[in-house]
Amino acid sequence: MLHLIPNDLPQALEKLAWLKANGYNTATRESVINDMTQDGVQDMLDTALEGPYWGTAWKKPDMILTITGSLGEEIAKVYPRKGFETFSQDLADNDLLYWRNLSAQVSGAIGND
Repeated sequence: MLHLIPNDLPQALEKLAWLKANGYNTATRESVINDMTQDGVQDMLDTALEGPYWGTAWKKPDMILTITGSLGEEIAKVYPRKGFETFSQDLADNDLLYWRNLSAQVSGAIGND
């Protein structure tokens, strides 16, 4: 469960409950969604590039995720869907559109759009 990337808000909340029950007392709903977003984008990059050549880092937690190149240079920024200030709000509204938005931005960053 620790390394599981949740698919939707119920799974994120289930992971949060598991983390709290297993001694990760500082875990919050936002931290689980932040990890879910970052890990999901990283997995998309690793799959598309066939290896961990690019990375991800939060520019502004829950709002702007940066995709970085192999030398640490900024390649692109990933944002929630229009109309949503945070990834948490985006996910709570519609998990399918949340993932489609992330996928579209990753595809654009690597030139597969």
